[in-house]
Amino acid sequence: QVAALKAEGVDVISLAAGQPDFAGPVEATEAALRFLSECGGKVRYTPSSGIPQLREAAAAQLRQVTGVPYQPAQVVVTCGAKEAIHLAIAALCDVGDEVVVPTPAWLSYEPMVLLASARVRYARTDAATGYKLTPQALAEAINERTRAVILNTPSNPTGAVYTRDELVALAEVLAPTDVAVISDEIYWPYTYADDGGPGEFVSPAGIDGMAERTAVISGVSKTYSMTGWRVGWVAAPTELTKVIASVKSHTTSNASATAQHASLGALSGGDVHPRRMRDAFATRRRLALDLLTAMPGVSVTPPGGAFYIFPRVDAFYGAPDARIHDSVSFCRALLDDARVAAIPGSAFQEDRCVRLSYATSEQQLTEALQRTAAFLAALEPAARGASA
Repeated sequence: QVAALKAEGVDVISLAAGQPDFAGPVEATEAALRFLSECGGKVRYTPSSGIPQLREAAAAQLRQVTGVPYQPAQVVVTCGAKEAIHLAIAALCDVGDEVVVPTPAWLSYEPMVLLASARVRYARTDAATGYKLTPQALAEAINERTRAVILNTPSNPTGAVYTRDELVALAEVLAPTDVAVISDEIYWPYTYADDGGPGEFVSPAGIDGMAERTAVISGVSKTYSMTGWRVGWVAAPTELTKVIASVKSHTTSNASATAQHASLGALSGGDVHPRRMRDAFATRRRLALDLLTAMPGVSVTPPGGAFYIFPRVDAFYGAPDARIHDSVSFCRALLDDARVAAIPGSAFQEDRCVRLSYATSEQQLTEALQRTAAFLAALEPAARGASA
């Protein structure tokens, strides 16, 4: 609907996009063009697990980020981080196995588990826990059928970031079990220190005893603003890596050869590009928090990372506007009345909230949130009359 409205010339501002608005690093484009020039148009298959140079570069970055001494043989290059997650689930699960997914959760986790003929067991989190899985909730969710738990830090949609102490506590619950961890770390460069945020990224794999049970998911999509290149990777214990590599070889084979060389070029630039984006996101985050917290009826848990904010808006459900009764109808009314696009929280298993992305310019973000404030002002009587 947003694309259709824009095609008609309607002034819609989208806070729905889950991708950085920056151009990718010039090193990526140059590497892709250099590869195409040198190969003379003969773009051939690569090893299904990725070109050796990229596996080495990815392993080097993972060693730096996680503190785990990953080797290239433990890395499988994939068609985006999404495929990496799917392959890890498929390699770990059999029919009837269960995967613990803390909610709110990225909407693709459940379909991926179902595609592996496994089942999802949701572990609910909320603002009181900073939208983070607690040791008690994890212990209650695990049973004899549990094969894995998915941790997403920083989180989409909440921006939650686990601290080292929190991960240590979760590791203690997992220690006596054979439950694996799928650690979705695609947003790892983006953590913030103010408003109680940890200001640093800690990988679950980096906790003592956890590397042996953890599959780490990463890639260039969010880190280097290269979503369309579709390159990610998974790093895991050697035996699990072999299974993942085998599954990949019989499904998509290799990621695009050109995209792999572009990704290698991006990694050659180090962390300059993601640091630049992180600084911009930090400014936008502060702007979004200031504007949202000034809106009566809106409740905001400051995100510790990523580039999303997940305000609670259920105070506006119901009278005086009969159109609005859940997150879907709230987003529909926001689009209709204010021409601002957001994602309903129900897509992430939390209907009281909506997801807003601040991966857009400060000007656009300010305008969108000013429109939102005006939209909510008309609904404010519902907020004043609603119970907490």
